[in-house]
Amino acid sequence: MLVTAGVFTLGTVLEISLVCLTLYLCYCIAKSFLDSESGPKLLYKDSQLNDYLLSQCKHLKYPFRPTVWAQNAHLQSFLGFFTQKNDVLYEREYLQLLDKGIVTLDWCRCQDFPQKRTSAILIVLAGQADDKKGVRTLCSEACKKGFRVVVINPRGHGNSYLSTSRFQSFGDPIDLRQCVMYINRKFPKANITAVGVGSGSAVLFSYLGEFGSSTRLKAAVFISPLYEIDEEYLKSVSKFYQFILLCGLKLTLLRHSKALTKSIDLQSAFSSWNLLEYVEKVYCDPLGYSSMEDFIEKNNPLRDVDDIAIPVLCINSQDDPVCPQDHVPLDIFNYYPNMLLVSTKHGGHCGFWEGLVPRSWSVDLSLEYLLTVLDFTLNNNREIPRADGAK
Repeated sequence: MLVTAGVFTLGTVLEISLVCLTLYLCYCIAKSFLDSESGPKLLYKDSQLNDYLLSQCKHLKYPFRPTVWAQNAHLQSFLGFFTQKNDVLYEREYLQLLDKGIVTLDWCRCQDFPQKRTSAILIVLAGQADDKKGVRTLCSEACKKGFRVVVINPRGHGNSYLSTSRFQSFGDPIDLRQCVMYINRKFPKANITAVGVGSGSAVLFSYLGEFGSSTRLKAAVFISPLYEIDEEYLKSVSKFYQFILLCGLKLTLLRHSKALTKSIDLQSAFSSWNLLEYVEKVYCDPLGYSSMEDFIEKNNPLRDVDDIAIPVLCINSQDDPVCPQDHVPLDIFNYYPNMLLVSTKHGGHCGFWEGLVPRSWSVDLSLEYLLTVLDFTLNNNREIPRADGAK
């Protein structure tokens, strides 16, 4: 009788749990439809390009409905660690820079989707503490769309060599410039585009602003970008996400500790769990800046936003725990006709996973946007509006 009672009790518990789970999923599904809007919120200035984008990009019209069992911003942010695709192989290339530094280029190889010499190129810039593994879904989907994809790893990052006694700061685009020029020489007839993911957006913003119309890029997309990286922002990042980011950065620092012994106070850097202090120890002081104010002024991603000369799409969620809504500079999207902001209610940081089996909504939108811009400029012989609105 005791055994029977025990079995009966266990079965009852399982039935109740199943009913509760079913009710919860029904609630999540209903909530996702009730919370969803007619489409994502868009912010832009009227132009021929934006009119064309709105008429051609379906993801600009349809609502983003997050995965029903992962609507929370933190779940969205970390879901990518478990849902990245595995059908991408990488072929590594080492590029020596003018100062003898080494940057690695991870070229994606998808055997089922061969590229031509004229295939459009997609440069992917992952987050500071991330590498090619964290952007496999983006790379896989881009290959399927016909892009030739390459992930550029900053010097010392992505399990690569560090042949200099310093890293490259997040706002210095000199290394990226040399990579783009090399790619352009290697594939002179191919159109080049770029996607910056998370903190990887900082160097891309800096590059677009500093080199203006000579970037050799046709369009760029930013997924959960960081805009103004100043002392106030670095202090405002939650302790939890600071810890996650610093763990990744310190692993890279540990890997190259011997090469950095003379330039960085390693003991202070490893003992620091404050993002602002870590940036000062690892980037500001070793690179010869006079102060943090001077470092931030010369590395702020949007310092030359007036000179960005190509179409730019920024994708942000309103519940982003790393880049909060009040950090997004809405005024630049109202002023510059070549910049478009897509804002969703949910999505977390670099998340935007939708469907019962998670699929990246931001990746689909990014690739659709890039292909549409290329179609606008090439097949329709249209002129891209300048950042200042002049013709």
